[in-house]
Amino acid sequence: MNLNSITTKISLIFLIAILMLIALFLFYLDYDKKEENKPIINYHQEISKYLKEKRLPEDEVIEYLETLSFEVSRRPFIVLPEGEMIFSKRGFETILFEDEYYFHMVTPFFRILFKDTHDYKKTNYLYVFFPFVLILLILIYIWLIKSLQPLKKLKNDITEFSKGNLQINCKSDKKDEIAEVSNEFDNAVKKIDLLLNSRQLFLRTIMHELKTPIAKGRIVSELINEEKQKDRMISIFERLDFLINDFSKVEQVLSDNYVLTKHKHSLLDIFDDAFILLMINKDSEKIDLTINENTKINADLSLMAMVIKNLIDNALKYSSDSKIIIKQEENSLLLISKGDKLSKPIEEYFKPFHNETNNKNHGMGLGLYIVKSVLDLHGFIFEYFYENSNNTFKIIYK
Repeated sequence: MNLNSITTKISLIFLIAILMLIALFLFYLDYDKKEENKPIINYHQEISKYLKEKRLPEDEVIEYLETLSFEVSRRPFIVLPEGEMIFSKRGFETILFEDEYYFHMVTPFFRILFKDTHDYKKTNYLYVFFPFVLILLILIYIWLIKSLQPLKKLKNDITEFSKGNLQINCKSDKKDEIAEVSNEFDNAVKKIDLLLNSRQLFLRTIMHELKTPIAKGRIVSELINEEKQKDRMISIFERLDFLINDFSKVEQVLSDNYVLTKHKHSLLDIFDDAFILLMINKDSEKIDLTINENTKINADLSLMAMVIKNLIDNALKYSSDSKIIIKQEENSLLLISKGDKLSKPIEEYFKPFHNETNNKNHGMGLGLYIVKSVLDLHGFIFEYFYENSNNTFKIIYK
């Protein structure tokens, strides 16, 4: 039982209310019964007092009580042992048996049981009032619980939304506050969906438009006579083509439209692709790479190369000596560079466009956001720690 749940709280309140109502009913039932018996007991007391004062013999007692609508009981051996004694005093007893009152005359000389045939009026309002209030409470409880049912649907819709499903429908035609929240959330989802679609269309249009001039530039580069210049231009256009493809993958990953193509790839292949994207030689003096070339991980080659490329690029850009150490440990990779500690918790850098614009090297603030998104997609763990003036980023690939 979740005690923080609104449904649970309402259930407990109504349970306590019903238990209190039942306790009040039982208490009042006992009180009402005593109040109901009072006039009868008083009446029997007056008769007993009169009979004591007159000291009437048995036959005259019978005759007197018969004039007062009493009759001698024919079943004293049933009434006396089984009846409920509601009052007892020297000289008489008042007994209740099968909803009828009996006056038991007790003297040193005789004992007579009389049936009191008076019509005593009883109030049954309580027996009507209690079920009415009980049913009303139950109906109110059911009504409130049903009113909260849309909250469960809204919670499920929010869960689906958090998973990236923007096709949910939270619209409600009711008029309560829950319906208002649902409708506002539905409007927000529709606007977010529209913005994402617009963003995707915009990015795809730009990437499509850039493909043509890049392809033309690549062809024109082939016409250059000087081989060194020609190779440089071809390399630039190939680099641009790589970037466009990377942007396309990033856009798909961040919009949850990318389907992972996971295979066993060696770390060497992944780093080779990353260095090609960076246009840096792995034997560069800036790179201190120590990995087991035979180690293979189950990953999407192009996406993991993009992750490594972003981490190396960041390390070289922000390190104090423009160098990076890359080494392998059991089931993990460590990328280490000298420099100042991150000014914010690492979680802040996992948000898009986080960047601090006062840094001269600042970009768009998407690097670590893309890295974390891709690693989460793979189910890998990403950690950061700072020690001995070194920033260390660790990928645990399990």
